[in-house]
Amino acid sequence: MTFEIPIGAPSGTGRRWAAPSDTELTATGKFAVWASIVSMLFLTQIALNIGEFPVSSDLICYAFFTLYLLVSGYVSPSIPSLLLFLVAAALAFFRMLLIDSATVSWSSLLLLVALYAPFSFRLKERQGLQAVQKYVQYAFVTAATIIALVGVAQIILVNAGVTILTNIHFVLPQAIRSAGVYQYSREGEGIVKANGFFLREPSSLSIVAALAIMIEYYTRRRLRILVILTAGLVCAFSGSGLLALVAGFLLPRSIGRIPLFFGAALGLILILFVIYTMQIPGLDIWFDRLSEFTTPNTSGYARFVAPVEMVQHSFDDGAFSTWLGKGAGSYFRETNLLHVKYEVNDPTWAKLIYEYGLCGFALISSILVIRLYSSRLRVETCNYFLFIWMISGVVLKPDFTLLIWLLTLIPKPQHQANTKTRNFR
Repeated sequence: MTFEIPIGAPSGTGRRWAAPSDTELTATGKFAVWASIVSMLFLTQIALNIGEFPVSSDLICYAFFTLYLLVSGYVSPSIPSLLLFLVAAALAFFRMLLIDSATVSWSSLLLLVALYAPFSFRLKERQGLQAVQKYVQYAFVTAATIIALVGVAQIILVNAGVTILTNIHFVLPQAIRSAGVYQYSREGEGIVKANGFFLREPSSLSIVAALAIMIEYYTRRRLRILVILTAGLVCAFSGSGLLALVAGFLLPRSIGRIPLFFGAALGLILILFVIYTMQIPGLDIWFDRLSEFTTPNTSGYARFVAPVEMVQHSFDDGAFSTWLGKGAGSYFRETNLLHVKYEVNDPTWAKLIYEYGLCGFALISSILVIRLYSSRLRVETCNYFLFIWMISGVVLKPDFTLLIWLLTLIPKPQHQANTKTRNFR
């Protein structure tokens, strides 16, 4: 990606002095941004299958974008992040060398390394990078709005019988189809939920729409765009985006706001409880999901209860597994060995603790936190990303990782970082 950087000259040199203006993306830079966004929203299910490993288009775009920035010299390393990454990678490789088990996967470890190595590099600080940040955000909101419109049309057409629009996964040729098992129907309701056709699952549409809502709300606040994105969020029938949106707005932005956060969270719980007791027609489809936390083989149980039990199993194997984990890729491979009778999801916190131990979890999480809160993103958006990353199974998803990397590519101005040390940014 290249940048046009207007450079003025002082008076008396024979050239007219021009005040420094915003850094602008050239056509090449804009192409790189759009290629990244299109790959993660529209092409994420297209992959080159090498054996059992699908090399997705978003992973390829991520790799080339990072490589170009490194070669061009537009990025500089973040020393704390780089050190944390090297220590985390060294511990993970050391643990793998000590394990003689068919349940671990070197490809899983290499994918983790490939996805998070670029987090140690970002654009060099210079005048006017805010314009680049705005362009990246506006490009994402535009693409997310298109996906939301597709989702609204999709839920109408698919439930009317046009089943070919259920998911692009089912119409792609096997040679370029990304691997995966997908959930696209509403359990017990007979409703096929919207996923925007191009995204993997309805939860992906929910996450994308909610993120775009937050970015649009804090930037342009165009009513028609917010309405379209909200419609896409509703059509997904997924609580992932809603929960993350609430977390983004309510999680504290500084230490002094922690009491306000707990008060707001308590108020929200009371409001939801009152709405639940009113038994408003049409809302049962949302509130009935609360029973899933105590019902095995449901989405809620798989996402929040089963992972706790998996982590407990790893702790039972002793201090070595507790601190260094049971090896990359072992989370799902050992599920069959435990003979559990319920579905198990892989939220980031559980997968990292199980496979890389408490040490690996702390190191990799720190890399993400430093990346987020030292960027130009609003702290609410950083909270949103942190929440989704922790509770969802996205730690090894190239599309979500690329999205975080791209939106946090611009560093926070150094003077701003120094004057706000009390903030979680």
